[in-house]
Amino acid sequence: MDLLTLFSANLLLLLIFAISFQSMSLRVTPNAHWRSWAAANALLAIALICFAFERVLPTFVAYVLPNTLLLLGFGFHLYAARVLARLPNKLSDVFAPAASYVLVGVLAYVLSDPMLAYVGGNVIFTLLCVATIVAYTSKNFHGLISVIGLVLAFFFLAAVGGLRIFHGLAGDEFAGPGMINDMMQDLHLMSAMLFVSLTGAFSTALSFEQVAQRHKEAAMRDPLTGAYNRREFQARLEDMLHASSKKTFGLLNFDLDHFKQVNDQFGHLAGDQALVKVVAATKAQLRKDDCFARLGGEEFAVLLPDISRENAAKVADRLRQRISEIQFDFAPANFRITASAGIYHGDGTELVMEDLLQAVDESLYRSKNNGRNCVTFAPSLKPVAV
Repeated sequence: MDLLTLFSANLLLLLIFAISFQSMSLRVTPNAHWRSWAAANALLAIALICFAFERVLPTFVAYVLPNTLLLLGFGFHLYAARVLARLPNKLSDVFAPAASYVLVGVLAYVLSDPMLAYVGGNVIFTLLCVATIVAYTSKNFHGLISVIGLVLAFFFLAAVGGLRIFHGLAGDEFAGPGMINDMMQDLHLMSAMLFVSLTGAFSTALSFEQVAQRHKEAAMRDPLTGAYNRREFQARLEDMLHASSKKTFGLLNFDLDHFKQVNDQFGHLAGDQALVKVVAATKAQLRKDDCFARLGGEEFAVLLPDISRENAAKVADRLRQRISEIQFDFAPANFRITASAGIYHGDGTELVMEDLLQAVDESLYRSKNNGRNCVTFAPSLKPVAV
């Protein structure tokens, strides 16, 4: 393609993505990342126009304006990445790289040193790309495929920036002050078009992939407490029972004693607060891989993978004790809620989930009949006859 076609294609893509992202920001929430992407593409489009007419701009403007707009656009890219990654973010950070370059550009103009503008601008540009890569590789993006495309796009630009820094330090001659004053060449325009296409497409995909992930996570959770729901708990238990490599696990089912009295005495809002507090206290006592679920009402269950019988008993008793120590804002200081529990330990070989759940449930009710606030082990279960 000739230079005019490449330039027009880049400009058109930037404007299309800017308008599309701005439109999305008006229709969906949260929308901070959509607005940032829209601003980034709009600023890059203006910067591209400035680079195209760099030779006819006043010298001072040519030193400062194109690269400042470019870095401001990439500052908005970084801001969007950090918003999606749920990392600490300040809008002032968007302007810091561009402001830094303004100082570099003014100094380069005063010294009539285009190499200083070229190298200084590329250093800031490369650091921006690296910071954006770091944001996109944070733990909040784990499991999302679309982020790979964005990481590759910014890695590509970081590599280009590094090569330009080397080029500048090598002492070659410069045609002008711009950081990418050779952007009008075929190779650089095609590279820019590849980057714009990748970031535009994968940014959109990443945003919707995150929404889908949140919906999937919400479908697995109890809306009041945030614990897993019965469906997710049973699915995980079923997977454990059918695992090819058998390991012993614990299955704990506990119920809050006389919980109806909480609702009757203090109201249903207080009951909800109590459930939330119990769940928070329970989660704090469990391992990362344990599956804690609210089965309904005041009934909960915990799946303890790869654990010994002794440790499963210790976990069950620790949870029982921790629940009995919780103090509630809505009740007198001496008010306590206790829990009764039933527990199974084994590898689940040839057991049916329904029989296992029933056995644990029966052991829970034995705890109730034995005075409550205690833990009872389920008896050994016989494999299902084939």
